[in-house]
Amino acid sequence: MKKIIYIISALSLFFLSSCGKSEICDCADKGLAMVKEVKEAGMNTIKLQEIQNKYKSDLDECEKLDDGKSDTEQRMMMEEMKKCDAYKEMESTMKDL
Repeated sequence: MKKIIYIISALSLFFLSSCGKSEICDCADKGLAMVKEVKEAGMNTIKLQEIQNKYKSDLDECEKLDDGKSDTEQRMMMEEMKKCDAYKEMESTMKDL
């Protein structure tokens, strides 16, 4: 069960790292909401599965923003995301998982 939490958290960070400029903070906001729900769900695998299903399309959209980007562009997008308030909050929230 703990493994599910780590997988969801890792996937959310991976997908969020794929977002671009104005959309990047939107992706970070969605990721933060997801991480907060994961934290609240605790070890409840049913709730964790529901959360994963709920955010699947959002995460897919963020991931698509990464398509065709060079490594340099991906690094630039990650730097942009690190400036978003939601990203900073998400990092601190994930430390508590």
